[in-house]
Amino acid sequence: MPRRRPTEAERAERREADRKRAQEAVEALRCSEGWQRWLGARRHFHRYSFGNQLLIAQQCPGATAVAGFKAWLRLGYCVRRGERAIRIWVPMRVRDREAEDPDAKRTIFRLGPVFDRSQVEPLPPPAEPAPLEPPTVAVEGDSHRDLLAPLGELARELGVSVEVCKTPGSSHGFFAPDERRIGVSSELSGNAQVATLIHELAHALTALEREDEDPELSYAAEELVVESVAFTVSGSIGLDTIGESVPYLAS
Repeated sequence: MPRRRPTEAERAERREADRKRAQEAVEALRCSEGWQRWLGARRHFHRYSFGNQLLIAQQCPGATAVAGFKAWLRLGYCVRRGERAIRIWVPMRVRDREAEDPDAKRTIFRLGPVFDRSQVEPLPPPAEPAPLEPPTVAVEGDSHRDLLAPLGELARELGVSVEVCKTPGSSHGFFAPDERRIGVSSELSGNAQVATLIHELAHALTALEREDEDPELSYAAEELVVESVAFTVSGSIGLDTIGESVPYLAS
């Protein structure tokens, strides 16, 4: 039996529902808990659009790996019966009714279903499910020490020097904008030095933006931006800083 085409009224109703869902996701970001949810999604889904990150964070705050139904099958997993889909914006190619060429297509975006890894289970043999756990290590170790060199090169490109030294008080690091100098505590582990350098580089980038556009940021606002950057970048390279970043961001 051929599938019934939706009426124009039904299409308009669906578009309005999609817009409402997106607006609710944006509004959820305005609170402290919503911001932390988005950051959690951002560190796992940095290749998704900002709008889709918001939608994932709103609907499934603990999500760590999201894919469509068929994509999960290709990975060797099946969505469990009864699971509710996460709705994100997906591109769709449809016939352009206004074009002269009957084969002309155009791209539109609609909310489509995807599922988190918590909603799937491995297919039975002979399927070989792909591993899903990303390599994540704590900041106490030295596994990522080799990243100090490329981060230092980025600092030099910005015209900023980096020094591993004894830092004042209990601080892990500092950025001195007048001297264009970053200091990272010599008492930290290699991984903690990497996370700290990422944080201070974000300060340096913020300072450069101020020079170009002179935006007004309070101390608290700048720290929120900088630590959000540090949290998501650290997470994307496999450093688990959530125990330090989330309490800091909440404060």
